[in-house]
Amino acid sequence: MSEQPSKQLVVVGGPNGSGKSTFADEYVALYQLRYLGADAIAAELAPNDPFSVRVEAGKQFVRRLKAALQAGESLVIESTLAGKGLDKHLLQAKTFGYQISLVFVTLDSPDLSIARIRERVANGGHHVPDEDVIRRFDRARNQFWHTFRHLADDWQLFSNTGEGFTLIALGQSDDYEVTDITELNEFTASLEQTHEH
Repeated sequence: MSEQPSKQLVVVGGPNGSGKSTFADEYVALYQLRYLGADAIAAELAPNDPFSVRVEAGKQFVRRLKAALQAGESLVIESTLAGKGLDKHLLQAKTFGYQISLVFVTLDSPDLSIARIRERVANGGHHVPDEDVIRRFDRARNQFWHTFRHLADDWQLFSNTGEGFTLIALGQSDDYEVTDITELNEFTASLEQTHEH
């Protein structure tokens, strides 16, 4: 696609600690789009203790997202995709004529998520409790594969398990190109196991 759509919504999803912010920052810089994420809102509300305002930050994220969509503003949002309700906002964005692009960054295990978060905290970044990371991990991956990729006009799946990001697959809904069959098979096998529980 050579020209940028007039109303663009880029959704960067993935488990906590997967590297979503790195992708979101690149999209913001590349396309000069506004960024919206609950973690950034929490840091804005309580710079010394963002965790203490996470519930309010989540509410403000939804309010700001609704306002931006109603105003027809293009933006990049960041989410684990593990929560409930974002899907209805994407459906609303579609009715408003938005082009929705989804990037999902995955890791092999919640243990790696926890290790990356500990590293981030050691470098001054924000903390996420281990139990939240574990609870959200499989749900985020399942929600991406079974729900969110079907709501997007186009999607990309990356792994950030190794040294840098590896593109696994990209496409539209169930029409996609696989760039790393081993990674995709591991990803979908883990979904089937977690989906059975």
